[in-house]
Amino acid sequence: MEIPQGITSKKGNSKDYVLQLISNFYGQKKTGKVWNQYMVDKLFTAGYTQLLLDECVFYKGSAIFIVYVDDGIFLGPTDLELTQLVKTLQNLGLDIEDQGHPPDYIGVNIKYFKDGSYEFTQQALIEAILDDA
Repeated sequence: MEIPQGITSKKGNSKDYVLQLISNFYGQKKTGKVWNQYMVDKLFTAGYTQLLLDECVFYKGSAIFIVYVDDGIFLGPTDLELTQLVKTLQNLGLDIEDQGHPPDYIGVNIKYFKDGSYEFTQQALIEAILDDA
């Protein structure tokens, strides 16, 4: 381990010393709120509207963006439209990537069919409930 580039040590060189982490960014009480507000501001700048009944759901035209903590998923009519939406958010400074059609999202299995339809299931949750019964 080395001291990050751009950080200097008062003693020796960066190969002899490392930095001690005093506070962990993850797990802090306000981390999620700060990230969420940053992301929401970017979504508003890109023209998204936040759903009044669920603050985790945003829409723009016929596309929907759902966020859960630091994970998000786009739903829309065409891959081209979704790719353009991802690029717009990337250009606004959000570090996101297009991972294609996901097989699952926050415990929900997603099956995509060639006719454009989807099937959503929660088999693992159902089995866990039945095991506890």
